Amino acid sequence: MKSNPSALALQSTSDPALDKILGGGIPEQSVVVIAGEPGAGKTVLTLQMLFHAARQGKKCLYFTTLSEPAIKVIRYMQLFDFFDVELLEKQVILVDLGETLRKGVEHTLQEIQARVELHEPGMVAIDSFRAIGDLLRGSQGTQRPFIYDLAVQTSSWGATTLLVGEYTREEYPSFAEFAIADGIVRLGSERQQLTSVREMEVLKLRSAAYASGRHFFDISKRGVSFYPRVSAPSHAEEQPGAPTTERARTGVDGLDELLGGGLPAGTATVIQGGTGTGKTLLSLHFLQEGVRRGEKGVLFTLEENPEQLRSIARSLGWDLAALEAQGKLIIKYTSPVELSTDRFLYEARKQVVELGAKRAVFDSLTTMALGVPSERRYKEMVYAIAKHMRAEGVTLVMTVESEQLLGAAQVSGHGVSFIADNLVQLRYVELEGRLERAISVLKARGIKHDSEMRSVEIGNGGMKVIKGRFQGMRGVLTGLPTRIPKD
Repeated sequence: MKSNPSALALQSTSDPALDKILGGGIPEQSVVVIAGEPGAGKTVLTLQMLFHAARQGKKCLYFTTLSEPAIKVIRYMQLFDFFDVELLEKQVILVDLGETLRKGVEHTLQEIQARVELHEPGMVAIDSFRAIGDLLRGSQGTQRPFIYDLAVQTSSWGATTLLVGEYTREEYPSFAEFAIADGIVRLGSERQQLTSVREMEVLKLRSAAYASGRHFFDISKRGVSFYPRVSAPSHAEEQPGAPTTERARTGVDGLDELLGGGLPAGTATVIQGGTGTGKTLLSLHFLQEGVRRGEKGVLFTLEENPEQLRSIARSLGWDLAALEAQGKLIIKYTSPVELSTDRFLYEARKQVVELGAKRAVFDSLTTMALGVPSERRYKEMVYAIAKHMRAEGVTLVMTVESEQLLGAAQVSGHGVSFIADNLVQLRYVELEGRLERAISVLKARGIKHDSEMRSVEIGNGGMKVIKGRFQGMRGVLTGLPTRIPKD
């Protein structure tokens, strides 16, 4: 039996996340169309890829057409970190085809071929190929022969070829360049209320196990940075280990007793409660206890910023800044106003892995939900991040805001409580004209736990769970308990 042919060699795009989306990179010697609306970032991405290839020792040819002269391209590309003037005209060679195009299709193909034979590049880009296509479409009968001849030429060059252009999705089926292409990558943007989100999608890539669907990207001084859409880990990535009996103690006096010794290590816990009930404080206890036991932690906060959290901790006698300085704790704040949830969760997972953290907190899922377009997508993302953290051996805590302060509050968890292994509820109870905090463990998967509702006190040193405060009372779950009359 013949062995399978070896996999195609892949060319890195310079962005590890984009390489992952593409299944490892762009197949070498392929023809890939980079399509999108004006301003989508096509030229920036193309030149970022060329300069990266040039740093790997490959010579690159970048042809500009009628859409944008080479001198203008250079002027704007100097603003990006990937641009290196030392590589220009040595490893990255720019050729303006504007004048040649005016002489006709045949002269253009001859000029491209002559430049390729002269420089023997590893990568070739034509930007904008749409400009060439429009000229061809204006000349009856020349479009398909030219593009076919170009395809034949590119296969003989041995170079990876990028055809860049402003195309709409409706034009893909009718334009010849999409028929000959081995790959199609679309860049664009989508409006979300008052903001817009940059998106990319791989529509076609022969012989590659690419990640389908929409992904996200940003353009900054560094260039184009990609963020794969959050999805559950593959079976190979998840690799669940043998069941563990280890416990991640919360550091809250009395709560670990309710849990029979602490949270099972590597599980996901939702802490649900009304405003001010102590969700963030419990999370800080959990992270500090981890540090005390030699486990690094990360707090991803969308609500209080790091200085606010440090101030809260100082009032309780804690020094978060010292733990941060020692590299044992990271507080990562993201403003919810411009939140891109897929980017937020992608970077969160990356930071946990880079730090080697064993504990992580997301505060809060309620705020995160504001940046997600649908309830179904929100649940998918929470499920995926819980699975990813489990795969990394991280014990995860996620907080959820409960709207109801008193009365028969519903255990909704904003629709994600079913995802959690453990569910802890914080709430208010009115007792003798005063509001008191209470806590109960509603679910703890796979372990024996106490379901008793207990009182919570917050003071110097943090949070304590007090046993027996509600004994001899009924109606505690309603938030309005009364004492049981003695016989």
